[in-house]
Amino acid sequence: MLETDKGVCVDGFKAAGVREGKYGVALIAADCVCEAAGVFTKNSVTAAPVAWTRRIIKNGLQAVVANSGCANACVKEGLKDARKMAKLAGSALNVEKTHVGVASTGIIGRRINLEVVEKLVQEASAKLSKSSKASMDAAKALMTTDTTPKQVSAEHNGIQVGGICKGAGMIAPDMATMLCFITTNAEFTGSQLKTALATAVGKSFNMTAIDGDMSTNDTVVLLASGKKKCNAKTFQKLLDYVTLRLAQMIARDGEGASKYLVVDIINAKNESSAVKAAKAVITSPLVKTALYGENPNWGRIMSSIGSRIRVKPMNVTITFTSAKGSVRVFDRGRIGNLEKARKILKEKDITATVNLRLGKSKATAYGCDLTEEYVRINAGYN
Repeated sequence: MLETDKGVCVDGFKAAGVREGKYGVALIAADCVCEAAGVFTKNSVTAAPVAWTRRIIKNGLQAVVANSGCANACVKEGLKDARKMAKLAGSALNVEKTHVGVASTGIIGRRINLEVVEKLVQEASAKLSKSSKASMDAAKALMTTDTTPKQVSAEHNGIQVGGICKGAGMIAPDMATMLCFITTNAEFTGSQLKTALATAVGKSFNMTAIDGDMSTNDTVVLLASGKKKCNAKTFQKLLDYVTLRLAQMIARDGEGASKYLVVDIINAKNESSAVKAAKAVITSPLVKTALYGENPNWGRIMSSIGSRIRVKPMNVTITFTSAKGSVRVFDRGRIGNLEKARKILKEKDITATVNLRLGKSKATAYGCDLTEEYVRINAGYN
């Protein structure tokens, strides 16, 4: 497998992105109507673009238009405006609006400025390109509180999968505000894509948390141009790789984050309990603030896991690892070298491994610490 810099501009796709003030518009366009699949927020308060794209994705998609600057959520005219966005992009690209997916991110409860969006759609459509820069421009157009654009692509034996995403806050398991668009030249049906995407998301975005809050707008859309036949195993590996890399980029770019945390749960009773345990740790404010303080308070990890699944504390080992080394801070009732642990926690990349000794299942979650800067960003976000 080779990582490339194509982003979403794999075989059969073009992209563009432009910004004006707080608004940004990203366009992704295919040569033809593509088989498509999507995974969306599980929040019962759902933004209008999610409702639109969820409704029309079964028809196949030839384009996606996404904006930053306004979520188009909890607005009376929301669905009408989402439909208008699809029509504006469709007109600019000569694509039927029912083949145009829509996504939005930004403030909830404000009506989207369609005059600005229309202007930016026109600008973006004139800049459509197959270049990696065009894909990166699209990623930049999606950014809100992100500090860096996020894109990755990979290739194996001519099969290409690429993606861009945005997300830094309001990130929680069961769709870690996140938008992600993935393209491939592989040939699969919509049903096959849906299965593959659900598998990939389950191991990546759904195991990523910044703050534990679930967005109204979370959207992951996958489009397949069908230019290359491909076996399902190869495609799944490529898709897993791209979604996991993007998820890790989100975790590293968490709002105000100073540290990146990986939580490995091993030897759990079953997969379900392993996942619950990993999510419990990665979403715990107490664990996240302890990490920020470089405080090896392993008790916060133990208690967060125990709140979700049944454990036998005297069977558990908790290990911290970084570039400074590794130390068991708790090992079946014995307390480890906490001074060494403090030195390990001074690094930016930390792994916490929890051995439950209850079975053979495992799960991994991705996140970050919780800092004063996170509070500052969100206290003034409007």
